[in-house]
Amino acid sequence: MNLPRFLVIPLTLALVACGASSGDAAQSESPFKELEGASSNAVPATPAVGATATPSTPAAAAPAAAAACPAQGFDDFLKAYARDAQTKIRFTLPTVKVVDLVDVGEDTQQRTEQVPGKDYTGFNLAYRDDGFHVVDSAGAVDPKPVAVEVKAEPADAYFVRYQYGMSEGNSYRFVKQEGCWFLAEDPEPSAP
Repeated sequence: MNLPRFLVIPLTLALVACGASSGDAAQSESPFKELEGASSNAVPATPAVGATATPSTPAAAAPAAAAACPAQGFDDFLKAYARDAQTKIRFTLPTVKVVDLVDVGEDTQQRTEQVPGKDYTGFNLAYRDDGFHVVDSAGAVDPKPVAVEVKAEPADAYFVRYQYGMSEGNSYRFVKQEGCWFLAEDPEPSAP
């Protein structure tokens, strides 16, 4: 069976990426078995222009491109982050540094822990057309918007804080990586 050259190269790349050589594929149950040897003018696979493939790190192992940032400016990014659950998941670091207060006898003391990003539930702001709203632990959104303070920090990071009522509130730190911002910290303990 003769395949057009434009099909042979991608299939060859796929076999190389899977670690199969033409000898290995003949002995295995490869889904491409019927395509092997199909063209006598097959071109050996070469890395894409600009790829830095080495024998120990093939081009197929290169990291995938960063997810598209939902906004170019941080204010619009924060609104998108607070509006959509999937955006929160995609733009939260794998580990979030959380500072909390713990009771130690009759006193309280700050404790810092690393929380897996997938388990972090401390971001409790939702964005609606009229502004940011606090979301309580039961998931109810306060109908009254809350003022949110955004402060730029070095290295294109942002510190975000809000106060809710007389003593409640929270703060967050977003850092820029891979062309977008990611929630990295919950840096101040919540009120006891």
